[in-house]
Amino acid sequence: MTNTSSRRGRWRTGDESRKRILDAARTCFGEHGYDRTTVRTIAEAAGVDPSMVYYFFDTKARLFSVAMELPSNVPERLAAQLDTGTDGLGDCIVRQFLTIWDQEASVGPLLALMRSAPTDSASASMFVEFMEREIVARLRDQLQGDDAELRADLIASQLTGLALMRYVVRLEPLASAPADEIAVWMGAALQQYFSGRS
Repeated sequence: MTNTSSRRGRWRTGDESRKRILDAARTCFGEHGYDRTTVRTIAEAAGVDPSMVYYFFDTKARLFSVAMELPSNVPERLAAQLDTGTDGLGDCIVRQFLTIWDQEASVGPLLALMRSAPTDSASASMFVEFMEREIVARLRDQLQGDDAELRADLIASQLTGLALMRYVVRLEPLASAPADEIAVWMGAALQQYFSGRS
């Protein structure tokens, strides 16, 4: 007769297993990108059988899509800064951007997208869609003038470059520089885009 009481602690509910798979997927995709992450690797990290991954998500691509959904408060926190007007916004947006990115758990999906985009067209499309919807469109609404769209794209490209070099490439001394110091330097540059002054 099998002693089920000794095994009881090992069983998980479907919701718990699904959450563990998603958490593991975010970590694995974030560290290795899409191409170098396998379903087996994710399953091992989650402590489940690979068949469980397929049960919940059907394919690796579907799992990636679900895992890469950003927590809703990330765009909202950036939007809150944009709603205050453009005076001093360069400094404020850089500080808020770094605060969000320094909490790696909230931006793990974006890290994964940035690592995967050069070699995976789906990742590239998802990243472009996110930037357009959550960053560029919001910036464009705050800017005045015929060149507002170009300036919005320039701001987004500066922030993307900052994230890439600080969190993906980890270029020193940028990777370990205090957020306040980065905000002073980069905020002044971004303010020119917000103000429309050269």
